[in-house]
Parts: sequence; structure tokens; C-alpha cells
Amino acid sequence: MDHLPSVAATSIDEVMRGFVPTRRFAHVSFDSYQPDHRYPSQRVARDRLREFAARIGQARRAHLLKRLVRTPTHGSRAIYLDGGYGVGKTHLLAATYHAVGEQCLYLSFAELAYTISRLGLEPTLAALEDTRLVCIDEFELDDVAQTRMAAMFLRRLLQRRGEPCSVVTTSNTLPSDLGRGRFAAEAFQREIGDIAANFDVASIDGQDYRHRHWDELALGAAEMESASALRCAYDEDPAPERKRVLLDADCLARELARVHPVHYAQIASRLEALFVEHLGRIDNQAAALRLVHFVDKLYDQAVRLTLSTREKLPLGEIFSLAYRHGGYEKKYRRCLSRLHELIVETRALRNGVGR
Repeated sequence: MDHLPSVAATSIDEVMRGFVPTRRFAHVSFDSYQPDHRYPSQRVARDRLREFAARIGQARRAHLLKRLVRTPTHGSRAIYLDGGYGVGKTHLLAATYHAVGEQCLYLSFAELAYTISRLGLEPTLAALEDTRLVCIDEFELDDVAQTRMAAMFLRRLLQRRGEPCSVVTTSNTLPSDLGRGRFAAEAFQREIGDIAANFDVASIDGQDYRHRHWDELALGAAEMESASALRCAYDEDPAPERKRVLLDADCLARELARVHPVHYAQIASRLEALFVEHLGRIDNQAAALRLVHFVDKLYDQAVRLTLSTREKLPLGEIFSLAYRHGGYEKKYRRCLSRLHELIVETRALRNGVGR
């Protein structure tokens, strides 16, 4: 059995420089986004963000000419992309980053929360002093502390003096519904309302482009490899040994528990292929959520993934039924969709089809 790559100590400057689009989204653009003609909101969202990015560029040029410009020429300084998983929200988020081009940060909400807790709010805002655009993926509120932190951060960032900063974020939840089902959100409606008030909402309709539905994933275990086939695939994988890892599922769970989730992105960036065997049903919510976050990072870095399960457990049943239909349901659905895509991509590469 191998171990996951170790986490290296990094300076704050290195952490901030690392907030860029990941491998999967390193070269996407508005032109490469393909709206589904059945859902006009996808084209509308793309065009709206293209215009938003252009306004940021205009505001920058005006600022350099010493004009008194506190906001883009018109419209909101913050857009909230709301929609189900698999409709291209992260693609559009990264496309906005690339279109603006300079003085931008791209990070997950979990990474933002960890950065603020590590640095403090004031130093974090100071580090963003010259940033024109902050792109935040998977904006979600899991607890009271995050709610208060997010409200204060957005207020201070969007109201700062000098060169304006804009924000684009993605989420599977409308801003007015943030935190519902996870903590006593009703008691913090003021903070949630403050967060929602900062954004113009762009809703994106559509089906998961991976065409994987919850019930379909639960029907069979065709995505899984046998333990012997998995080890054979590991031996034949072209990645250098230091970039491919074979782990028992229980060992993976223990290693993820020892590392703060903010470091999962660093781990995934050092992997080319991951092989996990003997995956069983996960009945521990904390372990399940750690796996969800890790899969997000594997997906972002386009890591080749191969799985085997105990007793031919279907992919759609690896999470406890109680968790799959609770407050984190959307997280688990997104995770299963991304797991399936990673597995299918890996199998296609192995068969010479290409990504």
C-alpha cells in the first residue's frame, strides 16, 4: 500500500499564488462553453459573465486614468451562479477568471474560509488589496462561524476604497437558502440576508452534462473494477511511481482525517493516478464529507481514478442513505457525478479513446 503525497509547508505568498484555475479548467473560455439549447439560461449566463468580465476591464482602464470609479460602469460588482451540478458553473467561473486575466484569484469557498481563519480577516483583505476579481467555487455555509465570516468578508471586500474588486461565485443553493438543513439558519437570517444582498443571481437550468442520474448510479456496479483488475491497472499505469498511488479505502479515510481539507488541493495536484480498493458504504458523516471534498480536488486536477468496492457495491450506494437525503444531499450528488466522470475518463484513456 502507498501513501498520499505529503503536504509541504508553504508561505502565505505561495498559498495566494496557488489560487488559480486547476488542471481541468486551466484553458477553458467562454467560447469553449457549449450551452444546451434546451436550456436558454445557460447561454444567458455565459453572455452575462462575458459582459461582466469586459466591465471589469473597463473599470480597470478608467482607474488607471485616475477617474473616480468605484464600480464597473454599470451593473452589479458580484454575481452568484446558482444551478444544479453538471451544468457548467465552474467552467464559466474559470472562463471569467481567464477573460479578466490579471490580478485575479480563483479558489473554493473552503479554501477562502481556511485562509481567513489562518491569516485573520484584516491580513486576508490586505493580501487582496490589488485584486480586481475573486472567483469562489462552491459557495456554501456549513456552520455559524462561516456565515458570519462570509458576511463580513464580502461586505469589506466590495466596499473597499480605491480600485474596485468584483466577485463571482458558484453554488448549488440560492443565497437566500444558504445553510438550510445544516444548522439553525433561521437564527442567522440577518447575516444570510447580508450575503444575498451583495449578489445578483444568475440561475442556470439544465441536466447534469455527465448524464448520470441518482437512480442510474444505484442500479449497478459496472463502473467498478475487481481487485485484481485494479492492481493490474496500477502496474500498467504510465504515471511515475511518485505520482500514482494505490490505497485501501480504509487507509485513504485515515490519511484524509489526518490532514486539514484545505490541503487536499495540494495533494491532488501531486497525483496523476489514484487507485482505491475495497471501498464500502460510508456511515460516518465526517468521513463522507472529507471524501466529498477530496473528490472535488481530484476532479479539479483531472486525476485518473480507478475504484473497486466491497461485495460489488454500486457507486450510488457508497454513502449512507440517511446522508444522501439530508442537508448535504447536493454535495453527495455532485460527488457521485464527478466520481463517475473520473472513472469513465480513466477507462477511456486506458482504452486509448482519450479524455
